[in-house]
Amino acid sequence: MNPKIPCNLIVGIQSIALKVSPGEEAYVRNAASLVNKMVRYYEQQTNSSDPAAVMAMVALDLAMCGLKFDAEHNSLQADVLDENNELLTLAAEFTV
Repeated sequence: MNPKIPCNLIVGIQSIALKVSPGEEAYVRNAASLVNKMVRYYEQQTNSSDPAAVMAMVALDLAMCGLKFDAEHNSLQADVLDENNELLTLAAEFTV
């Protein structure tokens, strides 16, 4: 069993105490850092200090990034499969 370590963070204005595996700690800290950068960005862009409004914008932005990534990944995967099938067809022409 993988031991969990404490990981105390501040995300936005919220203090969060987590227990994560050692291999995930860097990801969790980097994710919290990214969220905090986005919070500062949206506070400046919207001239809002309302935590709920700012966090809603951050959540929407991150959700859109995830959806765009999935769409691009699926498209790339389909392109790779098509290319692979073309190569297999070409290779089959040269096999005896």
